[in-house]
Amino acid sequence: MKLPTSSSPPDSCRAPRRRRAYTLAELMVCLSIFAFSSTAVSSLMFATYNTNRHVKGMADATDAAEITLRRIIEVTRSAVDVTYTDAATGLFVQTPPDSSNLSYIFIYYTLNGQLREKIETAGSLTLIQDNVVVDSINSFSVTRQNPGVFPESYQVNVVLNATPVAISRSVTITCRNLLQ
Repeated sequence: MKLPTSSSPPDSCRAPRRRRAYTLAELMVCLSIFAFSSTAVSSLMFATYNTNRHVKGMADATDAAEITLRRIIEVTRSAVDVTYTDAATGLFVQTPPDSSNLSYIFIYYTLNGQLREKIETAGSLTLIQDNVVVDSINSFSVTRQNPGVFPESYQVNVVLNATPVAISRSVTITCRNLLQ
């Protein structure tokens, strides 16, 4: 018996040679899976973006309402006179005289969907400043809580437009320095 001289296996033992490529069916399945997963991820990204925008809008509106009420509280608590007729005319708050013997009138009123603050000196009515306290105001109202009772209390309501729900804040302020 004669041994083969070559180191390669005989033809009968050799596996058929095959090209290493993907078939059209395999490529279509891969592309379908990729398209489905890309659609799912992009839908998730858009939902996250919309949720983030919604939460940020609500947080910004809540902050604006809280800051607005804090400004009104600080001025009104130490007021010597408070007058309110309606949102367009405004809330008039007169402060006690400061160290320069000047008394100021703070006027909070709505104009063009904004809550504005105007500060004037009492007596000469010189305009010091007129600025926007908060944008996108839905409503602003002040109600006297205890007519004829001293010390006077006022309920201040602020409603701001926010997406998708309006932000409403309310506070009751007891005036400490009002003249009887």
